[in-house]
Amino acid sequence: MSMAPDNPIGTSPTSEMPPPDVEHVQQCGQALELCIYTCYVGLYRQPPENIRDIIDAESTMITDAPPDSVAPGQLTCLLRGDPNEFRYYSHEEHSNWLIEIAHDLCDPVRKRGSLYMWDVTGPTSMWRTVNPTESLMAALYLYNVCAVVSLTRISHRTAASTTTASGAATTMKEHVNARDRHCWVSGSVRPTTNSHICPVRMGDHLLHVIYSRFVSTAPPRNLSIYHEMCGITLSWNLDGYFDVCEFGLQFVTTVVTSEGPTV
Repeated sequence: MSMAPDNPIGTSPTSEMPPPDVEHVQQCGQALELCIYTCYVGLYRQPPENIRDIIDAESTMITDAPPDSVAPGQLTCLLRGDPNEFRYYSHEEHSNWLIEIAHDLCDPVRKRGSLYMWDVTGPTSMWRTVNPTESLMAALYLYNVCAVVSLTRISHRTAASTTTASGAATTMKEHVNARDRHCWVSGSVRPTTNSHICPVRMGDHLLHVIYSRFVSTAPPRNLSIYHEMCGITLSWNLDGYFDVCEFGLQFVTTVVTSEGPTV
C-alpha cells in the first residue's frame, strides 16, 4: 500500500476529524486499539429465520445508518490487545498489516478508508496519517472512512460439524487434499484436516453473498458450499483455533485456475 495522500477518497482532512474522548484515550493505556467512528457503522437488520433463496441471503447484509443521537467523535473498538502481539503477526508488513485488516473488517472490496493514529507527542494532540512502513505501537488507531459501512461478522459455531462419508463432502475433501498436500500455515504434512473456510451451515445462497462482499468478481456459476474454494488444509492444532475464531485467514488475491477463480 502506498502512503495515503492528505485527503484520500472516502476520508476527511485531519482538521475535520473529531478528537477521541479523553477517557477513551486514557483507557487505551499501553494497549494497541483499532477503532472506527460509530457514526459510520451500519446497523444490521434482523435476519430471516431461514434462508431459502438469494434474496433472503442478501437481506442478511442490509444495514441502516446509525441514529442521529450518536456523537460525532464516538468510537467503536474493532481490535484491542498487546502491541507485541500485533507486531508478531504483522511481521515485516508493519502498519500496512493493520490497514489491510481494517479493510477486511469494514470495507473489504472498496477499501475506502485510511489509517490514522492519535499522536500525543506534539504540542497539540491530533490525528495523523499512518505511514504503512511504520512499526505498530501502543496507541489509538482509527480507520477513517466517510461512508456508512457494514462490519464483517463472525458466524459462531453452535455444534461440531457432521461430515458425510460420501457425496459432495468427500469430493470436496479429495480436491482440497490434492490441491494443498500440506498445511497452508505450518507446512506440515500430517496430521492435517480439511477445514471449512465457509461453514456448511451457511449454505449456497449465503456463500454467494459472502463471496461478493470480499471479492470484486462475480461468483462462479457452480459455486457451492462444497466447492474446494471453501476448504483449506490445516494441521489439527491450528484447525482447533480456526473453529473457534481465534485464528483467521486474510484474503490477498484471487488465483485463477483451469476450473475458474479460487480465493
